Amino acid sequence: MFDVLAYLLEEFNDPAACPERDDLGRQLAAAGFENEEISDALDWLDGLNQLNDGSYDGADAGSGFRCFSEQENARLSGEIRGLILFLEANGALSPAQREMLIDRLLAMPDDEISLPSAKLAALMVLWAQGAELPILLGEDLLCALHGEPTMQ
Repeated sequence: MFDVLAYLLEEFNDPAACPERDDLGRQLAAAGFENEEISDALDWLDGLNQLNDGSYDGADAGSGFRCFSEQENARLSGEIRGLILFLEANGALSPAQREMLIDRLLAMPDDEISLPSAKLAALMVLWAQGAELPILLGEDLLCALHGEPTMQ
């Protein structure tokens, strides 16, 4: 699934440039991805797109401290929770985007939740919203795609 999401980030600078689901599925199959991997990635992306309707807009209006629930603590390692808080504290994620990221991480199977997948999920949340990313933070997140910095 993550290879498909990384491909989408690299192939489409603007999420609006992505073809409809069926056409995108055919394009991904032609690029050599397996059907199950394509389906999982597109389902995950559909869930992300549904969150873009303003589901978490109220989070941006608040000024409180975010505590992780028992389920979030159990499924998201301290390293991942630290990444989320770091991205928010450094202006890479708004509170609403933080909630979208947590939602999308919890939508993954436990064995697929890792620091690199969390970085990719953060990039996908920002990509889906057309959000800008601070350059130094973006470089670190982009390492999740290739394992090395890709920005100059």
